[in-house]
Amino acid sequence: MTSRDDAKQLTRQRIVGAARDCLRDMGAGQVSLREVARRVGVAPSAVYRHFDSRDALLTELLVLAYRDLAGRLHREPRSGGSAWTRRADVLRAWARDSPQDFQLLYGTPVVGYAAPVDTVGPAADVAASFVELVTDPPAVPEALARQLEEPAAGMGCSAAALAWTLASLSHLVGMLSLELDGHLVGTTEPADELWHWVVANQQRCAS
Repeated sequence: MTSRDDAKQLTRQRIVGAARDCLRDMGAGQVSLREVARRVGVAPSAVYRHFDSRDALLTELLVLAYRDLAGRLHREPRSGGSAWTRRADVLRAWARDSPQDFQLLYGTPVVGYAAPVDTVGPAADVAASFVELVTDPPAVPEALARQLEEPAAGMGCSAAALAWTLASLSHLVGMLSLELDGHLVGTTEPADELWHWVVANQQRCAS
């Protein structure tokens, strides 16, 4: 790699870093190329040389967040029992440590932004880290099984395993959204006991 390539890569990294700061400070809906350029200390045209639109920059942030989360989940061993519980706890720790990334992936959609196909694979990798642990999923209705037949085949699992994983992750993500937004105050805040109880019940269908 030439020094020019190094400089280009460094500038891109600074742009992504500034975008992550905007995400943390202002929320995904307020991320703009102009604000990112201001934080990096370059002209907006310099940012456009790396990302041709705000949506392209948001997609980069989405993919990086999915990859970070999936990498952490897959690093948790499948062996030793209670792997589902350990990975669920990794998900919670990640969400609490990086709430801006959690909101980007699972929070309110950004107005005017539609995630492209580039994000499907990284998102599926998060689900794959859980679906590979499912050992005894409950039966699903035939219509749901038909709906999930193709994506389940692509992930190398049964439709029942994928359905149960999607339902379980929806439960966990919903709980985390309530916890991070303060909606459990006055009931189960801190949410540790509720979380452990829900995950323990999910563990019964997984390794």
